[in-house]
Amino acid sequence: MKRRIFMIALVIIAIINVACNDQKKTSEENSEVTKKEQKANLIDGKWEMDYMIPQEKSLDSLYPESKPSLTINSEKSQISGMTGCNNFSGGLTIDGKQFKIAENLALTRKMCPDMTGEDTFLKNLEKADAYSVSNRGNTLNLIMGDIAIMRFQRK
Repeated sequence: MKRRIFMIALVIIAIINVACNDQKKTSEENSEVTKKEQKANLIDGKWEMDYMIPQEKSLDSLYPESKPSLTINSEKSQISGMTGCNNFSGGLTIDGKQFKIAENLALTRKMCPDMTGEDTFLKNLEKADAYSVSNRGNTLNLIMGDIAIMRFQRK
């Protein structure tokens, strides 16, 4: 009789142990997914450019009407924005800190007085291969190699 009670107690303890371990694994997996989503979502939103290289002229003279801006939706793998003159949209690949614009961006073709700013912006956008977002989430750097080639502020 004592042996039977001991065996039943042992089985109950084993079942509780297995159940607790499964719940812990599920909780850890959910935590990792949430962390990845939070990192990806840091880049989402509307951004206005405040720095770019090479910059032979000031941003105000390159973009007299309005500064370039980006709107990023990492969940849909889309990017859109304004070059300072024309609007654009297209695909975007984000993998960890990797950043890659699709080659076939759709671009309006208004004639602007000086296309230098737009050309430089689009070339830098294509060259960017990584990104970083500040700890507070209000500054986005687009990076080529190890050099920040464009900087944006959250709008």
